[in-house]
Amino acid sequence: MRNVLRDFRLALRNLWNAPGFALTAAATLAIGIGACTAIFSVVNAILLHPLPFRDAGRLVRLYETEAAPGRYPFAGPDFVDWKAQNRTFEEMALYGWRQPMNLSGKGQPDSVLCAPTAANFFSLLGVKPILGRTWAPGEDQPGKDTVAILSHGLWRSLYGGDPRAIGQTIELNSRKHTIVGVMPADFLFPAQAQLWIPMDMSPTGLGQRGAHWANAVGRMKPGVTPAAALADLTVIATRLEQTYPDSNHKVGAGLLPLHEDMVGNSRDSLLVMLAAVGLVLLIACVNVANLLLARSLARHKEMAVRIALGAGRPRLLCQLLTESLVLAAVGGTLGLLLGWGLVELFAQAKGAGLPQFALIRLDGAVLAFSCALVVATGILFGIYPALRASRPDVHEELKGGAGSSISPSRQRRFASDALVVSEFALSVLLLASAGLLLKDFIRLRNADIGVRPEGLWTAALRLPEARYADDPKQLAFAESLLERVREIPGVDSAIVTSRLPVEGGSNYYIHIRGQAPRSVSGLLVERRAVTPGYFQSLGIRLLKGRDFTPEDTQSTMDALRPFWKPGAHLTAEQANAIILPTVINQAMSKAFWPNQDPVGQMFSPGSSNGPWRQVVGVVSDTRQRGLASPPAPEACDVFTGDSGFYLILRTRLRPSALTADVRRRLAQLDPSLPLFSVRTMDQVIDDDAQGKRFLTALIGGFAALAALLAAVGIYGVLSCLVTQRTREIGVRIALGASRGRVLGEVLGDGARLALAGFVVGTAGALACGRILASLLNEVTPSDPSVLAATGGLLAGVALAACYLPARRAARLDPMAALRHE
Repeated sequence: MRNVLRDFRLALRNLWNAPGFALTAAATLAIGIGACTAIFSVVNAILLHPLPFRDAGRLVRLYETEAAPGRYPFAGPDFVDWKAQNRTFEEMALYGWRQPMNLSGKGQPDSVLCAPTAANFFSLLGVKPILGRTWAPGEDQPGKDTVAILSHGLWRSLYGGDPRAIGQTIELNSRKHTIVGVMPADFLFPAQAQLWIPMDMSPTGLGQRGAHWANAVGRMKPGVTPAAALADLTVIATRLEQTYPDSNHKVGAGLLPLHEDMVGNSRDSLLVMLAAVGLVLLIACVNVANLLLARSLARHKEMAVRIALGAGRPRLLCQLLTESLVLAAVGGTLGLLLGWGLVELFAQAKGAGLPQFALIRLDGAVLAFSCALVVATGILFGIYPALRASRPDVHEELKGGAGSSISPSRQRRFASDALVVSEFALSVLLLASAGLLLKDFIRLRNADIGVRPEGLWTAALRLPEARYADDPKQLAFAESLLERVREIPGVDSAIVTSRLPVEGGSNYYIHIRGQAPRSVSGLLVERRAVTPGYFQSLGIRLLKGRDFTPEDTQSTMDALRPFWKPGAHLTAEQANAIILPTVINQAMSKAFWPNQDPVGQMFSPGSSNGPWRQVVGVVSDTRQRGLASPPAPEACDVFTGDSGFYLILRTRLRPSALTADVRRRLAQLDPSLPLFSVRTMDQVIDDDAQGKRFLTALIGGFAALAALLAAVGIYGVLSCLVTQRTREIGVRIALGASRGRVLGEVLGDGARLALAGFVVGTAGALACGRILASLLNEVTPSDPSVLAATGGLLAGVALAACYLPARRAARLDPMAALRHE
């Protein structure tokens, strides 16, 4: 222990006496360790940290499967049968999609994301509130469901964390609810939910068999594997398909561990982030190792004297490694501060498309990781220089020649060059990856989504069913709002739609009129309801037929009006007689009526009895489910009313200038309604690309750091080389060598290192391209333009790093260089 303490004090003294070296090495390590700490905090929160639920390993997300590939929501009656007939689950619970609801009763009306759940939802997850209670049995039945549970964030924003919030009353969609509980800060399920209300679990509320609309979670019995549970549920699904052949045709069972379901597609992005930051740390370690190698050259005489006085090699190794660990500890401390700053910066990214993003913090696990990282890096960058420095040529070093102590050996030169080549190779790998992601992001962001986004303003509204109970009232409100906002100066057109482009929506299978009753399509068709003028306002081209007209709205209302009365039932004969106009996109035309004119064709959503949709027009494709998804078949119906819809205005003015005017006109119609999710269409597109932008910016930043560190590395090696060859260069210049030749030789040394690094790095980038393939949509992993740009950029970096040492060598004064001979 005395030796360790002595080595520690000596290490501090040595670093204090070499402040330039110590600061450079510590700053380099701080960059790598800080970046690693920040990214590990993200990976830890999302991938490694267990879900904040009781015995979370037994929780699974339940799905139904259909004829089309993928996982689908539940039909309410199917869930009831699964819950009653399974033999492998302790409990199952339904919950709904989070949906915006109008919140009033606390200042200005606002919109909150609300998730309806069954009464056993919270008890199944094993989560207890920090205040109040969760649902009592029976509160998911009509008449008993006027209660609400707040998220921790909403509780803090509405009540400032006041415990007296329990028992207070709020209005959700003009219906009073009593607050009965507040959930913990780390309870974020479903994602982004701010408030929970009971789901209507009555037979009427569960809907018809075949209508898939709900989500489900289950807790497996102890010892049951997901495979066994899936086999059990598959038997039930097969039985239901045989019992209900019409509604449950090809409807199967599916499940995923809940944690895996919540992580979703973010796993690949997180692993790429972790690999990228690991490369940055490795480059930093290589850089510091090179600095230590250069420094050890000047300490060979010191090591030789210590050996001559009796110090053994293990003793020297211990002292040199202690110095490396002290250096790593200083860099690690600075890195923790940098990591904390990066985590705070990540928090401003508003999730960046990653689940559980709000849980990211520097906790005990992250600190333990950082400490282990400090020790590992200290050993990694210190071991080879220590081995080299602890084995000097004692005889040569003690002979006393002025230049002997700084004459580099071929082996030492090779080691230093190899480190620089590895730095450049790793930098090529990172820069190529960043270039691919950047090019993919630019192409994706500039992709033609099928609409003209310039000058489009959008906002969402939610009509409370307490005052707008049926489609006629909802349509009347929408038409009144459109009349008012069209009067705003600068507004060229105004329309209403059930969904915005790129943000998804509902879909269904179709039955084409004239085909066999069981001939339901295996291809899902997206559904959108729009008011007349939608296609023209968004810049969607009409290819065949005609657009919707106000007369289409009226005729559709007249055809459906008899069936909006309470208790009205649509018979098969009545449904078969109803024909409604619809406009389809080009993808649907090609999928269902190839080489035919689709105008005049009729289809029904999943039923062979109608009501029928008759195609009156074909329009160009739009991307409905994100920038990365190609256009899918889509059918647009006439908007006849909906409790939730989007208002879209096309304007010649700056779109953001319209918001105040629209709010005033909305307040004239109904002052209790909030206008929310106000964005331009460009912002809608940006929101969809948020996750890709975050990943691209992060990898791009790491690549820039890697290039900078590589430049520092090659500069350090060449600068050291010029210092070591000062007398040799002086002799050559004195004997007639031109300064241009000396400059060219030093630049050539750096160019050879950079070229070798580029070749090795390019091979590595091509080999690792498969890792990035899952994150790329518009480019291939072996894109030649990206590799060429990477080579050009690094060539410039290498040239800049080589120039200063080469210039210094070319300007050497031969007399000054030979003065010590």
